[in-house]
Amino acid sequence: MNLRLNFKALAIQSFAELIGTAMYLYVAVGGADVVSMESRNGVSIVGESLAFGVGLMIVAWAFFRISGSHFNPSITLSSLITGHISPIKAGFYFIAQLLGGMLGVALTRGTTPSREHVGQVNQLMNGESIARGFFLEFFLTAILCFVYHMVVYEKNRSTFMAALPYGFTVFACHLFATRYTYAALNPARALATSVVARDFSRQHWVFWFGPLCGAVLASGLHILFRYLDFDHYNPGFDAENQAQYMRAQAAYDPNYSGTYPAATTTVGPNSNLTNRQYVNQDPYSAAPKTTIMNAPDA
Repeated sequence: MNLRLNFKALAIQSFAELIGTAMYLYVAVGGADVVSMESRNGVSIVGESLAFGVGLMIVAWAFFRISGSHFNPSITLSSLITGHISPIKAGFYFIAQLLGGMLGVALTRGTTPSREHVGQVNQLMNGESIARGFFLEFFLTAILCFVYHMVVYEKNRSTFMAALPYGFTVFACHLFATRYTYAALNPARALATSVVARDFSRQHWVFWFGPLCGAVLASGLHILFRYLDFDHYNPGFDAENQAQYMRAQAAYDPNYSGTYPAATTTVGPNSNLTNRQYVNQDPYSAAPKTTIMNAPDA
């Protein structure tokens, strides 16, 4: 029974990756092509970057609760290395992303006039050498994967909005790399545009090995920060109020007093608290009780 449930979950999540990757590249590649045809060079780069960044943002938000919205073999590889997904899931995701990418770009080509062409094929341009192109893809993909890990796997109060930094990171990376490599960052995207356009450059391998090696670097950074217990050195970062912040600080530093300058406060059923006084019901206490402390001015 458990095996059947696990397979069903894997199938649903992999299908979500396929459809999500197809939606993302359908919107992104189609939008970027239109912008590149209708705009001057500088405006074109901003527009193409927005097409990929916003396209990823909206689709990732839709599928985040189903599959985690990888849509990128580099994200999947880094998640596998850090142990957040299993090798079997990584394999299914990888295949789903490649198929979904080709489906999305094929739909872009199929729903536009035949005289139009897929113009987002990754290639080295404007004097970019193979080595520079490799390291450009390497470092930008490492940044993308690291941001994904920190906002998705390191749970915090902004995790539900993970699609925003994910999409904005893609936007920023495209602003940098579009002029030189058309900003692959994603082997599924590089393969899909080349297959549909039937245009494989001799440097196509750069857009596989660059992003995948960048994913390894990002996963190594995440593992390193976890090993160093990075979240212990900024306690209370996600506190909802001053009391939670003080408890977090006290847990980290036993010498933390958490006191404010003394002020006279009358406590009773008829007392009125001023805007400098703070009421806290401690939810972590076995017998919660209300305490009064002086809060800083708003």
